[in-house]
Formats: sequence, C-alpha cells, structure tokens
Amino acid sequence: MEGGGLTMLTYKMLDQILHSYNRLEQTYLAVPGGADPVSAAFEEQGPPVQIAVSTPCDTFRHAPHPDLKLVKTGRFRPVPPHIHAWIELGYLYSGSCPHRVHGNSYVLKKGQVYILDSDAPHSIGCLGENDILISLLISKPFFTEAFFHHFTGGSVVSEFLSNALSAKASHDNYLLFRAEKNRRIPMLLNELMCEHIEPSTHARAIADNLISLLFLELVNVYEEEQSAVEKRSALIPVLKYIESNYLTCSLTSAAGHFRLNPNYLTTLLKKETGLSFKELVQKQRFYAITDQLKSTSLSVEEIARQNGYESTTHFYRKFREYYGCSPSEYRRM
Repeated sequence: MEGGGLTMLTYKMLDQILHSYNRLEQTYLAVPGGADPVSAAFEEQGPPVQIAVSTPCDTFRHAPHPDLKLVKTGRFRPVPPHIHAWIELGYLYSGSCPHRVHGNSYVLKKGQVYILDSDAPHSIGCLGENDILISLLISKPFFTEAFFHHFTGGSVVSEFLSNALSAKASHDNYLLFRAEKNRRIPMLLNELMCEHIEPSTHARAIADNLISLLFLELVNVYEEEQSAVEKRSALIPVLKYIESNYLTCSLTSAAGHFRLNPNYLTTLLKKETGLSFKELVQKQRFYAITDQLKSTSLSVEEIARQNGYESTTHFYRKFREYYGCSPSEYRRM
C-alpha cells in the first residue's frame, strides 16, 4: 500500500522512518541524562513554559500547509510541563505513552487520539524504543467557516474547536478518543505523514481534506463511544430488575417492564454481558444460594426450595455443574 498520493513512499517505509532516531533522540542516546535544548528551557519545579514549535523537523522535512505542523515526540527523555498557542492533536502510532494534562494522568494506547486546547499545560513521560507519539499542531486560522461546514448539526468536536477559537473561552480543554479499533484514522494519519515527508503535487489540498476527514471520523468515534455508554447505562436497571425478581421474572416480563422488544433485550444482554437472559437469572439465583449457604444454617434442601428448585436432585446436579462441588462441600470451604 502506498501513501502520499503519487509518491513512492510506502507505509512500510514510513514505519521505518518513524522508528529511526532523529537528531534529538541521537543526542539523548549519546549523552544519557544530559541536557537538551527543550528541557533546558524548563525549571524543574517551575510553571509550564510557553514554547514555540519550529518546522520543518528532521522526521517531517516538509510543511505543505502553513497552518499545520507535524512533530514526532522525542523518545528516551520526558517532555516537561509546557504550553503552546497551537491546538494539538496527538496520535499514538505505536506502543504506549504516559501523558499528564492539568494534573490528570493518562496512559495512551496504540491508536488512541487526543485533542488539546491551546495554552493547556501538559507533559509527556519518557518514551521507549517502540513508543511513537505524533503531534499534529494546528494554528487557529486553519479552522475556517468552510471547515466547520463539514459538521452537520452540533458535535462535541465542533463545539470543542469553537471554544478553542474563542478569545473569551478558558483554554484548558482535553478530549481523548479511544480509537484503537478504528480502521480509517491510521490510514488518514499515515497519508498525512507521507505528505510531510514526500509531498505530492497537490499536497496542501490533500492535507486540507485529510484533516477534515480525520475530524469527521473522530466525531464518529466519539458518538459510537457515547452510544455504548448509553447502552451500558440502560442495562443497569435491567440487571437490577433481574437481581430483585430472579425467582419470578421471565424474558417477556422483563422486556415488558422496560417497554423493550424481547429480541432487542436478548441481543443487548448477550452483547454487553456475554450471557443470555436465562443465564443471568441462573447466575443471580446461585449468588443468592451461595450467600445463604455461607450466612445461614438453613438446610441445603430448604435453600434450594426457597430459590425455586422443587427437585433436589436437579438442584444438586446444576450446583455441581456450576461450582464443581456439592452445596455441602461449598458450605465447608
């Protein structure tokens, strides 16, 4: 697969470039623990320092768009607290990355993306050999009316960017996108990196459109995550209902209680818990049984009867299938 439009730069070649040592990394490796031009600007316990970013850098030699800068974070040395005037989009190409924003700590995973507002203090922990963090720095003039035209209706991303562009806003926002499984974002960013290494004839227009597609895809990622959260939130009342009514409830009665289609409820439970409605009821029943075995002196037969088992033989067989021992043996554990 080739990147950069008409160029010959492949994704395999891009990977080799990203994993090779840039000049700053070579300095770190040559003089372990020595000072470097960036860290020297910071006091060890001082406030975040405003820094300027110069491009092109030796990893991304070209800057096809004046309002975009690509930077590969230097490995083998932490980046102290700092701020800058750019809106920053960070992409963890590989490995993991300790990241601190406003005193809150995060560990980024491969494929995750963050957007950081201008003038927001942040720092990065020491990156190892396979930890490749790419920062896309975007100046505010990039976000024109034409850019926002791509967003139909409101979105968390467009709201974030609108806030970032406002002189009256507090510039301390941070968005994290758990995009590890997204197939488009790596491709879009690979192509953008290729344009900054070996630009094609229409590199600026390509970069413009890649950024628009990237932000649209981030909206998709955010909305899918919010949908998953809402489904989990909707699931909790159902699980509590099973917990309270496991002796009498059925799939039909539970679905009716929450005004859901039984088939939808079955699919939701299986997807979010890995268990069917019947298996969840059985699990709750055994929670109650084992609690009574440990906390009461009731006979095994009485506990079985109270929990809906009329046949002691059937109960003993099910209990052994579930726990690998008899109820009496479980009670003695």
